[in-house]
Amino acid sequence: MNVYASDCSATSAVVIDADTGIILYEKNAYEERAIASTTKIITALIAIESNRLNEQVKITAPMLKTEGTSLGLREGDKLTLYDLVTGMMLTSGNDSANAVAYFISGSIEGFSVIMNRRAAEIGMKNSFFVTPSGLDAENHHSTAYDMALLTAAAVKSDVFCEIVSKKSAEITIGQNKITVYNHNKLLAMDENFFGVKTGFTKKAGRCLVSAKKYEGNKLICVTLNAPDDWNDHKILLKECESKYRKTEVSSSVKIPAVGAQKNEISVSLKKEYYLLEDVNVKLYYYPFVYAPVKKGDKIGTACVYYHNKLLERLPIEADEDLNYYVKQE
Repeated sequence: MNVYASDCSATSAVVIDADTGIILYEKNAYEERAIASTTKIITALIAIESNRLNEQVKITAPMLKTEGTSLGLREGDKLTLYDLVTGMMLTSGNDSANAVAYFISGSIEGFSVIMNRRAAEIGMKNSFFVTPSGLDAENHHSTAYDMALLTAAAVKSDVFCEIVSKKSAEITIGQNKITVYNHNKLLAMDENFFGVKTGFTKKAGRCLVSAKKYEGNKLICVTLNAPDDWNDHKILLKECESKYRKTEVSSSVKIPAVGAQKNEISVSLKKEYYLLEDVNVKLYYYPFVYAPVKKGDKIGTACVYYHNKLLERLPIEADEDLNYYVKQE
């Protein structure tokens, strides 16, 4: 029996293209809901953007005043902020999230201000963050769409992607090295998945944010209160991949040649993409060339624009050799 996106178990869900923000699927995407530990995406992003990942964090008693999932930190432990974020994102440790908040801002309340300021910068218009961990708190909420925007911003960071794509990692707490394991089962189901975060509370239900690569594109999927979230993500993303179409960028130009055996030389470019919309290509090349030219030499550049942004610069290359003109005696 075939299963389709219409059977998605989530109360709220959305799939977007990370680079363009184009919505590929939505279901109650703007409904404000509890989001559980998917909150830690913004906590991790703020930590990474602090440029303090190599600094040592000393665990204090206030950091440990939390409940739920834990990395097992103890007062007096020391570890780098990088290892703290890794432990937080893989094991979903609430103690880790609190430790990040205290280290960055000195308090949970102060970190909440930073979270909401960063959310506003990203364009998350229907979100409000109270805790760094995502434990249920009054007025702590977001939407599937806002969480997709957040994740699209986060996956622009190579460090963020490096952390959330790990199935396991070794971190150092004090003098002890421990191995932590990622709760995200999608990483083991398909090598194209590269994150991002699971979450659960009684109020929020099962929440999941995933990121997947497809033919040079990045797709973000968010489901909130989804009893069958693993299957939801596999099905939603597979269906959304079918919305991309092959687009070929190609051009061939004749350029006048000076001092050569021929009066002109043929140059070209060719590249295939899988995209949602058409591209606009602008060619920049020399008005003429001097001999000699070797096949494959760069003669110019093609700027490929997609969704009003520069997608790529492609070299315009010579298709043939162009030799000196030799006067016959």
